Amino acid sequence: MKMQKVLEFNGMSFELLLADRDKEDFPRERFRAILRIKNISISKKKIAIKEDGTKYISIKHGLEYAYHIKPYQFALTDGTFILPDSFADVTIQFDVVKEAQNGDRMEIELRDLALLPLVKWDGQWYWGIDEIEDKRISSNSNRELTYEEKKSLKKQLKSKIEHFESIDEKFGLSLQNFSFDILDNSTLKLFCEVLALNGEVPKEGFNVEVAIYDTDNDIICLKSISKYDNEFKGFEVFGFGPIKLDIPVDEIGKIRFYPTR
Repeated sequence: MKMQKVLEFNGMSFELLLADRDKEDFPRERFRAILRIKNISISKKKIAIKEDGTKYISIKHGLEYAYHIKPYQFALTDGTFILPDSFADVTIQFDVVKEAQNGDRMEIELRDLALLPLVKWDGQWYWGIDEIEDKRISSNSNRELTYEEKKSLKKQLKSKIEHFESIDEKFGLSLQNFSFDILDNSTLKLFCEVLALNGEVPKEGFNVEVAIYDTDNDIICLKSISKYDNEFKGFEVFGFGPIKLDIPVDEIGKIRFYPTR
């Protein structure tokens, strides 16, 4: 088993700060695990820990499910958000276990995301990185969409496209004919035609960038394609992707295309 102290997964880092009896929890002194969950991505992350899916497997006591999660917002079905470059310390309590032994393991279930295993070995807790069960792989979000579903999603996305002709003109460009290839509920490709304005090909290099926002107006993805001096010949179709998002495609708030240098 490959093991490490700090786990990075899906734009977040997970570190076990403490795992022992909580003597402030008098008189029960339930066993507690304190996780530090840090958002290391550029967009906010929603975390929901499933109480009845998170468990402790004890060499001495057998299987036990989590008794309580604090703060309670992390145990709600919808979970709660952690902002970029921020962290939250989450306490998970177990009712029966009093003392951890080598060979014990905890399995932390992130709702609709993954099952993350912790194993105690040589007196230390480690993440079993090759035993992670990634629920996104088999989830409904990755199923093949029907033709009608794709058609409906494309129509929604068309209405969310933004670009500014006045900015295009400053670069001597015209961006147009924006289109999509939707691979599944959270993966898509984006395309746009890039033309030289009035047939005058820019001699200087430029970038075309696409920014994808969620419904809270937070940027969740940024992609860029560059053309260097004299590389652009006057017309080209730019393709971005495949782009795997942390949200379903139908939760996109807007998509902006724009040139930069």
